[in-house]
Amino acid sequence: MVDSVSTENLTNHIQWLEEPGGENSRVNFTAGNDSASVYIKNEFDKISGLTTVEFDTFYIPSANPPLNLKPMVNVVATLEGTANPNMYFVIGAHLDCSASRMGQSIWNSQWSTITAPGADDNATGIAAILEIARILADPANYFDHAVTLKFIAFGAEELGPAYSGSHHGSRHYAKYAKENNHNVLGMVSIDMIGYNPSFDYQSIVSNNASVSFAEQFIHANDIFSIDLILEGPPFPYGTYSDHDTFWDEGYPAVLFIENGPPWNSNQYYSANPYYHKSTDTYETLNMDLVTKVTKLNLAAFAAFSGPLTDVAETENTIPEEFSLSQNYPNPFNPTTKISFTVQSYTHPSIPSRAMPVGRQEGRERSDRGVLVTLKVYDILGNEIDVLVEEQKSPGTYEVEFSGRGLTSGVYFYRLTAGDFSITKQMMLVK
Repeated sequence: MVDSVSTENLTNHIQWLEEPGGENSRVNFTAGNDSASVYIKNEFDKISGLTTVEFDTFYIPSANPPLNLKPMVNVVATLEGTANPNMYFVIGAHLDCSASRMGQSIWNSQWSTITAPGADDNATGIAAILEIARILADPANYFDHAVTLKFIAFGAEELGPAYSGSHHGSRHYAKYAKENNHNVLGMVSIDMIGYNPSFDYQSIVSNNASVSFAEQFIHANDIFSIDLILEGPPFPYGTYSDHDTFWDEGYPAVLFIENGPPWNSNQYYSANPYYHKSTDTYETLNMDLVTKVTKLNLAAFAAFSGPLTDVAETENTIPEEFSLSQNYPNPFNPTTKISFTVQSYTHPSIPSRAMPVGRQEGRERSDRGVLVTLKVYDILGNEIDVLVEEQKSPGTYEVEFSGRGLTSGVYFYRLTAGDFSITKQMMLVK
């Protein structure tokens, strides 16, 4: 699936959002901002595999009248989980933009008409979540999502002269989720991921409570050979995007950004000279970097919300007489149950004068059992636990796995019986 990410699709979204509906910005309370939200909803609507697509309306009471009465929106697309639909991850990016660094007096007086293409900040993030949603929701990819994924284009992330505060859309959503006891397993804000003419580098911003969540992206970068240069651990801390409103509500959350913060420099990054300016255009972007960040988030969330099904293995190589069930509950903390079935084992027959009753095409069935192993591995392939390693007679078995002493993250469990083998994924969330 990772190779399904299309740089062409990402480019098309970014270039459309630079001039949404023929307007010259996506600044809040402008026609371009309205056009952008409609475009994003329409693009989600084109993805037939999504469960729902809807506007989530909120207001900014501090806005100058009559803007305080104008509805603002988050665009929320849901891919409902098949096993635990009430548990979900949020993959977010803000849809608005700013030109505040053109000079304070210019910004204050011309905010409603100023040119603000916002290609990097944050058309890149919106393009990424649209592309990830397209791939994960496509039935042709056979993605079995145990938990729900919500792709959210947040409104009103930026500061503006016509109102006070920032991160209004994500604050509205995170607060509602907390008040209604939503089980948000984790949130990522993809914000400003495309400027770096020299390196394919990215920062992951985290607080202490989200470190184990952040580390899973580091592992995914290695496992799936994305080849990004990533900062952390230790991870930088910052509250300059929509992840911080999820922190406020006690949810694990991280930020992907080209540098934390983008107005500073380091050995892999020079401070972005186009940040919050009218010159933040597509031509300044490193599209290889945008593509890699999109691939990494796709790979990580596919693993987080698994299991993933290998079509060839499912249809061609798994014998009908053995089965491995998805663990339950999943995600889990601290224990979960895994069940599997062993039936009569088919093995090469021994030549005999009398044809055995169970013999078919040179093979015969036996109820003597088979050596069964069930092992648990971490995302790096290290063996964590051996749950079963013994001869098993035909029947259905259930074992318990404990995640006590382990960090939150994705783990794999593999059943082997004779020449049969299958691996599934589970997620520990503490």
